[in-house]
Amino acid sequence: MKDSQSMEQQRVHTVVEKIQLELDQLKKTVKHDSAEQKRRLKESGEIKINQGSSESMWESAGELRAVEQDLMIRSKTLLKNQNRVVALEKMVEDPYFGRIDYEDEFGQETIYIGISSVFDEYDHLVVDWRSPIASLYYEGNVGDTIPLNIGEQKLELLIELKRQFLIRKAKIIQMLDTDNVMGDPYLLEALEDKSAYQMSAVISTLQKEQNQIVRDISAKITLIEGVAGSGKTVVLMQKIAYLLYTFRDQLRASEIILFSPNKIFQTYISQVLPELGEMNVTSHTFPEFMNQKVPKFTLISNQDEELSKVTLLKGSLQFSVALKHYTNQLKMNYMRFASLSFQGEILISKEEIKELFYRIESKGTLASKLGLLQTQLLQKIEQLKRTQRTSKWVEDAMLSMSDSELRQHESESKNEQKAEETLIDSIMDAAYSPVIKRIKKLAFIRYQHQYIHFLKAVPKLLSLKEFSIDEEMWSEHIQQVVTNMAHKKMVLEDLDAFYSLFQLMHGPISSTKFKYICLDEVQDFSPFQLQMLKDFYPTANFVMSGDLNQNILMKRISFNDLDTIFTGNSFQRYQLLTSYRSTNEITQFANRFLEEKAAAESPFREGKKPELILTANNEHYWDYLKQIVSDSQINGLRTAFISKNYAEAVRFHEELTTAGIDSSLVLKDTDSTHHPVIVIPVQLAKGLEFDVAFALFHYSDHSSATNLSTAYTICSRAMHELYVMAPDLQDPLVNRLESADYHLAELN
Repeated sequence: MKDSQSMEQQRVHTVVEKIQLELDQLKKTVKHDSAEQKRRLKESGEIKINQGSSESMWESAGELRAVEQDLMIRSKTLLKNQNRVVALEKMVEDPYFGRIDYEDEFGQETIYIGISSVFDEYDHLVVDWRSPIASLYYEGNVGDTIPLNIGEQKLELLIELKRQFLIRKAKIIQMLDTDNVMGDPYLLEALEDKSAYQMSAVISTLQKEQNQIVRDISAKITLIEGVAGSGKTVVLMQKIAYLLYTFRDQLRASEIILFSPNKIFQTYISQVLPELGEMNVTSHTFPEFMNQKVPKFTLISNQDEELSKVTLLKGSLQFSVALKHYTNQLKMNYMRFASLSFQGEILISKEEIKELFYRIESKGTLASKLGLLQTQLLQKIEQLKRTQRTSKWVEDAMLSMSDSELRQHESESKNEQKAEETLIDSIMDAAYSPVIKRIKKLAFIRYQHQYIHFLKAVPKLLSLKEFSIDEEMWSEHIQQVVTNMAHKKMVLEDLDAFYSLFQLMHGPISSTKFKYICLDEVQDFSPFQLQMLKDFYPTANFVMSGDLNQNILMKRISFNDLDTIFTGNSFQRYQLLTSYRSTNEITQFANRFLEEKAAAESPFREGKKPELILTANNEHYWDYLKQIVSDSQINGLRTAFISKNYAEAVRFHEELTTAGIDSSLVLKDTDSTHHPVIVIPVQLAKGLEFDVAFALFHYSDHSSATNLSTAYTICSRAMHELYVMAPDLQDPLVNRLESADYHLAELN
């Protein structure tokens, strides 16, 4: 093995030299092309359409189109090279992580696997982990014959060697020949390492079941279910990278959108795709996305740990059905229009617009009927314009023009009479332009009034009783919505429904056509939101990951809802049952808070039992906490005190400060988590992991199922050490535990 490692190290040097050479050349190319792109952009802005003659106009327009097309091609090449630079910069220090020797009908072959491909003149030095041949590394063990489809070829390949490398700064730190990736010491080493402020791509330890999810592109809808810490998010990101590689000629990064649960998590995962060599995938939180769609309203943030009855109603599929039924009714009645005015006077009254609309015979959608109304209104404006050509205001506008402007019109029109006609045309066009814009944007519809009218109609469209709401409660809620809208504010559920109503009036979205919509923590989305995305992007593929056991916003969505929303689409559902984040002891402890028995899991990593710290009538626990936090900081471990809600986080942070324990309070998803000790509510901690986690049970009312899900979510954030703070052994959550599940902290 020693001689073998020496030979492998020599190969690393050879490959790194090749990578460095390509990187240096590519950086020069990128620098040159960036400067050239700026220069050509400036030149394109200076090209003017020549109006001198028809021939010269078309010639200059053609020149501009050619320049724009060239710029687009150059931009794609520049972006591709910039992405390649990012990948090569990583590979200079860590060129590859695996080697496979296999035998086919032509003899023995060897491939080395890394985050991207590297070639020299005669050889494939590194194979991209997403290539079909690289799946041998993830799928097979030594001695296995693996069937592979590469293009139209069907191959049977015998694996003779599987070798793993740990390379840092172009030096082999460790090298291991192994039968399979599962359970290997490198994976164990990675899992036992300290937590980081940003998630890693970890393709070198991708497991067989995870690899199959990444590479399966057969279904239109993919759902990745998994227990806490099973790698759902990483697999989702790896799948995005795989799609961009596999469909690189048909799929652009801008045609994929990734939704994250909050901005903290968005920052946490922000380097995963760049580590995989992919940039420019659009990433949003859902509130962020909706605020961009309806920018005129400020979003009211929701910090409730449990959703209100009204919020659950507005997030339901019943509410979505009610909205669609309502828009169908609008074709016959209830439309709210505003008058069209011109120079301070009503041009077409709202009553006239309403009469025009309801006279239109249309069997299509509301949007198509409004489109016909739009056409009629534009025609009506043209008729009105013709009657206004001799009006005094037109004459006044002509008289107010300068001599130079008049001479220009005369010179362009060749004679005085034609000059006057074109002059009147330009005056009329400029004057009526605001009215025409309003009509083209359907801005003569009173959208806010229409939305309030819809809310008032809701009791006739669905059963309020099903959501434990009476009509008085609903009426009070509508008044709150009216007040919010008057102050240009909305909660997310109203923003969702308001935008949906707006789009149902305008018809299909004509802007960005997403080919893939990816959702992490899908259980936090409402059924209404998912149905909305499906309706507005009907041709898109969906890739979703989630864990229903972490549904701290209870009844947000069920997987039955997913079946309903995506009915008629090919649906592939995967389950990941092994937690790689937490030790076996922490996982078993967390599973005690599941309402249903956990699915069988493969224990992967052993550690110390969670500790139970009893706080009632014992002030010594503060000294105990101080010691744990101090030891954790000395060892470079990140510590999080995780509470059920925001108010408890504030209160506990104050108590920590009083006790002399330095910590950072995280209350907004824009707050930084880059502090060795943080206090954070569970809503913001979802998806994150910490070396040491404290579950704050000692303030909570534990009666509801929500609290069980919350307790599970909090406990499953811990990687290596978990401490649970509860008042006493009679605490309802503690009662769910077995004495063998934990150590009882010994407080002096």
